[in-house]
Amino acid sequence: MQFQNTDTVYEFAKAAVEEDNEVMVFCDVDAVYNLMANQILPDQRTSAKKLAELITKGVHFLVCRESARLRGIDSNKALIEGAVESSLGELALLMYQSDRVIAFSI
Repeated sequence: MQFQNTDTVYEFAKAAVEEDNEVMVFCDVDAVYNLMANQILPDQRTSAKKLAELITKGVHFLVCRESARLRGIDSNKALIEGAVESSLGELALLMYQSDRVIAFSI
């Protein structure tokens, strides 16, 4: 979810949640960097700030525990409020239970 994909996910998730859809975004590999709380800057519209805004609108952000660990990120302390630690096993279950799944990659 870095670069243009972050903006694409933001716009897509925003539109979907505004249409009363339940939206879950699973962040894996380097996408976990988009949810770093220290990237929320008061004077800039950063990716983390935009994604935190989506959380307040009801979008659920799941963070791959192993991807965070491999990048030295403590997913219990370093992520934006509302981001939830998860696993690839949970992602597989969510994909099975969901009506639609859309994947973005860098």
